[in-house]
Amino acid sequence: MRLKILGSGGACAIPRPGCDCEICHKARKDGIPYARTGPSMYVYGSGGILFDTPEEIRQQLEREQITQVSHVFYTHWHPDHTQGLRLFEQMQLAYPDEHKKPAIDVYIPINDLAAFEDHCKSLWYFQKQGWINIHEFDDRYPIQIGELWVIPLDFKRHDRVRYGYLIIEDEKKVLYAPCSTYRLVTDHFYKNLDLMISEAGWTGSTKEVRASLPPKHTWLDHISFEETVELFRKIKPKQAILTHIDGTRHHLPSASNDYLCQLAAEVTDIPIDIAYDGMQIEL
Repeated sequence: MRLKILGSGGACAIPRPGCDCEICHKARKDGIPYARTGPSMYVYGSGGILFDTPEEIRQQLEREQITQVSHVFYTHWHPDHTQGLRLFEQMQLAYPDEHKKPAIDVYIPINDLAAFEDHCKSLWYFQKQGWINIHEFDDRYPIQIGELWVIPLDFKRHDRVRYGYLIIEDEKKVLYAPCSTYRLVTDHFYKNLDLMISEAGWTGSTKEVRASLPPKHTWLDHISFEETVELFRKIKPKQAILTHIDGTRHHLPSASNDYLCQLAAEVTDIPIDIAYDGMQIEL
């Protein structure tokens, strides 16, 4: 199985527009791995499978010289995961003298369909144009694409709908869970993973930081780095990669590539790497 992390950023990319903090300055000066675009991943083969379409998806595909996208899976509707959806128009729009391309298959969780209809209405326009085919799927219902299987996994949080995807090919198992993994509910689908790709989370002492936060602070229901490591220890993947490194924390160590690499190196019982844009993975 061959994968590529197209974008390793989070809700905001790094550098942030108009900001000259130390982390943003370094990202502009040195580029990748310090600069990050929105969260997305690509799986080679089977016509090309894409997970999420952040704002920068067109540039991500161009940067990595990827020309084939036949299937797109969405984890949830948030803008950092969907607002590059004009990709479908740009890839599929054909002038009268051009050959019309086959529609791209787009997969949306049925229990989050209303949110997509509210926030991503263009998808249904694109379907009318014949550029995409929208497929609704149920939680944990396997989808076969060529020799590869994709199993959507609802995290079963009580407060929101969020999905990860178990990807299986040639007995290799990868879980892509880039966002909102706080208090996800695990089951047998999370066993015997060769690789788990998950959000990095915010850093610091989880207990102390949460106790100091004001009511309704976003970190109260978002995972910390320490909790992510504990989740890895619970699931026991052979390898782990941290992604969704969020530019909203651009002035904090949790957005620093070097600092995250240092923290990952201190975890000795699980091999953990820090994702970067263009990171290629082969299993």
